[in-house]
Amino acid sequence: MKMINKILLLLLLLSSVVIAQKTTAIGVGLVKYFEGLRTKAYLDPVGIWTVGYGSTGNDVFPNQVITVYQAEQLLIKDLRRFETYVDRTINRSLKWHEFDALVSFTFNVGYRIKNELKFAVNIGNTAVATMKLKQYNKAKVNGIYIVLPGLTKRRNAEAHLYSNANVKLFRNFL
Repeated sequence: MKMINKILLLLLLLSSVVIAQKTTAIGVGLVKYFEGLRTKAYLDPVGIWTVGYGSTGNDVFPNQVITVYQAEQLLIKDLRRFETYVDRTINRSLKWHEFDALVSFTFNVGYRIKNELKFAVNIGNTAVATMKLKQYNKAKVNGIYIVLPGLTKRRNAEAHLYSNANVKLFRNFL
């Protein structure tokens, strides 16, 4: 009886352990494709210093020049941060393509899985989730929100990936 109790306790503990998801090669390729590689720091359309594959923050400064290897390392660091955010924000197990799409989305817009988008993802409502993703295609430029064609294209790709696990459709991101 003691052995059964120990086994049950072990199973209970193991079931509470959440294994963090990692972005697949397709998700990484999607981020790289839309961010592009810039080894010299630049101001993005909303005035944020950016380098590598879209890295921002304290690691980026004007006139900074990095190697491709350093860009890859920054990308890995950034991806881990957004993977953790998606894991902590969403209360259900995501399919790989849903996870990749949300990591790409948050990589670009930051910690914005909120309200209707969060609710739709958590209940598995793909139609609403993809509609909400597509709404993040604007940026504030000179105090005015404008639709950016690049953001529209990216949101459409993320929404398509979110709703479709067909790897063949995303080969160009590998």
